[in-house]
Amino acid sequence: MITETFSRLTRRQLQSIVFLLVLPALNWAFVVVTLYDLGVSTPGRAGRAAFRLWLVFGLSFVALRLLRTYAPAMLDNDRFWRQLGVHVLVVVSIAALIGPFFEKPAFVEQQGSMLMPPVFLILEIVVYVAVLWMLRQQEVNFATTDRLREAQLSVLKLQSNPHFLFNTLNLITAEISTDPNRAKETVFDLADLLRSSVKLAEKRLVTVSEDVRLSSLYLDLQQRRFKDRLTVDITMDPRTEDLQIPSLLLQPIVENAIKWAVSPYAGPAHIAIATQLHVDRLSITVSDTGSGFDDDTIVEGDGFRILRRTLDLHYCEDYQLNLRSTEKGGLFSLDLPAIPRGSSDE
Repeated sequence: MITETFSRLTRRQLQSIVFLLVLPALNWAFVVVTLYDLGVSTPGRAGRAAFRLWLVFGLSFVALRLLRTYAPAMLDNDRFWRQLGVHVLVVVSIAALIGPFFEKPAFVEQQGSMLMPPVFLILEIVVYVAVLWMLRQQEVNFATTDRLREAQLSVLKLQSNPHFLFNTLNLITAEISTDPNRAKETVFDLADLLRSSVKLAEKRLVTVSEDVRLSSLYLDLQQRRFKDRLTVDITMDPRTEDLQIPSLLLQPIVENAIKWAVSPYAGPAHIAIATQLHVDRLSITVSDTGSGFDDDTIVEGDGFRILRRTLDLHYCEDYQLNLRSTEKGGLFSLDLPAIPRGSSDE
């Protein structure tokens, strides 16, 4: 429960909690230990020390917030030493105005013990600002990496869409001279297909059902092209329908099956798409009835290069991609993490 609560807090909220609760508590514990070491630890002294400490950090927090609002250049996130100097100056100045955290007992002559609380306070501020600066740099690095990944994915989709369009236009070219009316119907179907393709391409992630539906529209057009000799079977595990995958994931896989298992042959052909859920892993297979091939001599084209790079950007190494020959034809399989809908930004 505590872990889930902290995971929902923003960096600014955690920063406030540390400054207003953690740092005063650490200093108060140090003061109490010092009082005990001097032999003058009483509830009254401990209470007064706690009040002064929380007053110092509370007023410092307000002062720093005002500076960040009305003089943001003084707390520039990219200038570590400036941030450190302002934090130390504000906290130490307010601590000096309020006075010592506890009064020195009359019998205490050592000055060193009385200097330790302020020194400890300054060291804490140094550590606090250093951690803030490191978190800020990490945040900037993550944002830069995320923007780079988005740019790379956009380039891949720009490469994939023309590839998709050019392959589909071959169907219309073949029908224009032989059956103009049929070609006209195909144009309308193609418009629906491209509209859906563009809509999905605008998203980073789509549901499995959305991506399978796009492949189904494409296969409908191909069935029109190859008439009665192409059959299609789509089997979806209901538990996988709302899982999220990269948009246009199945497109190059289905195109590859049409290109190598259907188009070169005159006989009947069959393409099957299936999805399954195995615990926390999503399995997607695309099988065809094309002729066998040597698994060791497979040369991946642009479609598969785009697919593999897309998977690398989304899943790093947490996926498996496999294309192999079976007794019935080609079998393409994907094993991916099962990502529920809404668990990440689309």
